[in-house]
Amino acid sequence: MDFFAHQEQARKRTSRLVVFYGLAVAGIIAALYFALAIVLMVANDDPEQIVSLWQPEMLGVVCLSVLSVVLVGSWIKTMQLAKGGSVVAESLGGRLLSPATHDADERRLLNVVEEMALAAGIAVPQVYLLDEERGINAFAAGFTPRDAAIGVTRGGLEQLSRDELQGVIAHEFSHIVNGDMRLNIRLMGILFGILLLTVIGRVLLRLAFSGGRRSRSSKRDGIEYLFGAAGLALFIVGYIGVFFANLIKSAISRQREFLSDAAAVQYTRNPSGIHGALMRIGGLSLGARVSNPHADEASHLFFGQVGHVGFMASLFATHPPLKERIQRLDPAFNPDVVRLAGSVPVARAARTAGVSSFAGDHAGGANMGAATQAIGGIPAALLDLAHDAAGARSVIYGLLRSAEAPFQPQQMQAVADGDPESAALLNVWGHRIASLPRALRIPLATLAVPALRTMQPAQYQTFRRLVKALTEADQQIDLFEFAISHMILRHVESAFARIDKAPVRYHRLEDVQG
Repeated sequence: MDFFAHQEQARKRTSRLVVFYGLAVAGIIAALYFALAIVLMVANDDPEQIVSLWQPEMLGVVCLSVLSVVLVGSWIKTMQLAKGGSVVAESLGGRLLSPATHDADERRLLNVVEEMALAAGIAVPQVYLLDEERGINAFAAGFTPRDAAIGVTRGGLEQLSRDELQGVIAHEFSHIVNGDMRLNIRLMGILFGILLLTVIGRVLLRLAFSGGRRSRSSKRDGIEYLFGAAGLALFIVGYIGVFFANLIKSAISRQREFLSDAAAVQYTRNPSGIHGALMRIGGLSLGARVSNPHADEASHLFFGQVGHVGFMASLFATHPPLKERIQRLDPAFNPDVVRLAGSVPVARAARTAGVSSFAGDHAGGANMGAATQAIGGIPAALLDLAHDAAGARSVIYGLLRSAEAPFQPQQMQAVADGDPESAALLNVWGHRIASLPRALRIPLATLAVPALRTMQPAQYQTFRRLVKALTEADQQIDLFEFAISHMILRHVESAFARIDKAPVRYHRLEDVQG
């Protein structure tokens, strides 16, 4: 199977569906305009005055009004949804996993997420466990990779082998890397804006027909009937728009699921991982079900369909049928096998908490293999240190400490004065950190990010000041120091302060060269 061709096909279909989404808004404008034009024609009681169906001024007003309502509603909803992956995860009942956890299953999950983050070249996201959910499922939430969060159900953690769990996590990382979370939030925002049209229509209907009949003039009656007709048109057209926009949004979500399935195979070079996870969902009585009351509104974020899908509901399903997803991965798939998959015991050997080691034809791709090799090359003691908040700070201090002896006493004194707890750890582990091969230093710093994000705001301000002091101690900033400082600002500071997107300064290569 050509997974790259399937990814390209899913991208093209998504682009086409997004265009349809825009056409749906255009269709609402057209339908509302014609409805109002017909109302004006019918309401005209002057036989000498001919009301034309073509009213450019009214078309402009309708177009501007509809677009304003949709855009304002979209902005309001987008701001509500773009609060970060941790907010969504907690609303779904997720428990944030400590980077320093010693639970074997939790450690296995965190290791898989760390490997995938290094392979994808993004910050390690926060990881949440949905303790009360026994179905097999997972989700990725957040508006950008900086505020992303990964969640896994208890059933997924306990039922899936390591390779299967890795396939599921790779699928979720594809959503992060490909911007699916942002796309979904924007589509939901536009949908909310269209829904606002029906709300305005309902308000107009109430204004038109809620008053009594006392002391009404024929002119006032005409205005109220006009309001009522406009409200009815908005109400009907808006709901039709919501119906079709929902259909398109669901179709887009299904295509992105196909894309992420194919991308998971590309990332891991192990089709049996995600294939096996889908088989287990099909064979488990609970399937991918999530019982949290907020699950339905976040259904598009999950790996599998969170609830039961009937005939009509399948039109609005956010995920393709399980059988179709498996057949995309394995054209020779036998549906009868799915019923047996849930009863197959998970191999304990495949669930070890250590770093993954693929073999034979399932060897990892270049990025995945490099990530696995990097984590395997870092001493276990330093990995444990990077998973603790104070230890993670000492790791960054140690990586930034100058190799030249004259500057080290000044740097160590600065750390001791500002962060005594980390200074004590640096005294113990500083030599081991300094002797780490250069190729493993950025990976170690990346693995420290989740623990660094757990600092208190005051601790972070001290940490940020010390990073700056250590970087500038020798009066020069090398490439490694710049990379560490940039990574801290990009991936850690977002947990403590809003970071505005940097404006585009260069649009052509010649601008940089000149």
